[in-house]
Amino acid sequence: MAFRAVLLLICHINQQVGSCILISSKFAKFENIELSCGVSQYPLLPSVGDHLTCSKACKENPDCTSFVFTPFTSSTISNVRLGTCSFCPAYNITGLNYISIISQAETWLGFFGRILHPPSITYLPIPGALSMGRLLVIKSRVPIPEPERIIFDIFHSNKKDIVYRVSPRWSYKGVKERLMISSNVNKTWDVKSLSASKFPFLKGEDFEINILTTQQGFMVYIDGNSMRKLYDKTIHLTKDIGFLRFEYTDVYMISY
Repeated sequence: MAFRAVLLLICHINQQVGSCILISSKFAKFENIELSCGVSQYPLLPSVGDHLTCSKACKENPDCTSFVFTPFTSSTISNVRLGTCSFCPAYNITGLNYISIISQAETWLGFFGRILHPPSITYLPIPGALSMGRLLVIKSRVPIPEPERIIFDIFHSNKKDIVYRVSPRWSYKGVKERLMISSNVNKTWDVKSLSASKFPFLKGEDFEINILTTQQGFMVYIDGNSMRKLYDKTIHLTKDIGFLRFEYTDVYMISY
């Protein structure tokens, strides 16, 4: 999935582990996805503008987490592209559509920050990551040889409740080549096995996990393929997301 950031960010370097946490409010253009909306999209500006004007308007609107910018085909003033922009209110976002043909309309998603090459088995702060209408992006690689399993845990701010666990299993406790989704709230586990015609995790190869928070629940996408929509009881905890922790793999980017 290709994207690029719009605004200059502040990078806090952790010299000990070589990780970089980018802290800012920014928007990134995704060239191969569009958001599904349960209602007709609302105009974001009263008139035309460029993508920076649209991003500023979206940032100032509490219901806006992303927007669609449609540039005019022949409209540039001093290299500034003009066009119209619209948005889907966060509570009306219902999913992602992956498109193979790039259209004129551009999808810009808002992010709070980005973490590059983070250390494993560490509580990484990701405030707001699973708030309504937000997309969490994790880019990683399957080790060689592949482990029994990989774990990505998204924690409540109390560091005790696991709001969401994504865990590919190659061979662990009798489960082979399945993606497991679970949560542990108030010391109670809720575990689901997601069936798939093809296990999308191959040793030595990169993979990407996208988690979209909708009003109905979390939606999980692996390399652009929707695995399943989950109507998860932990959805009410999304405003209190605090940390992400992973094991048995290397992660080279987290965007939230």
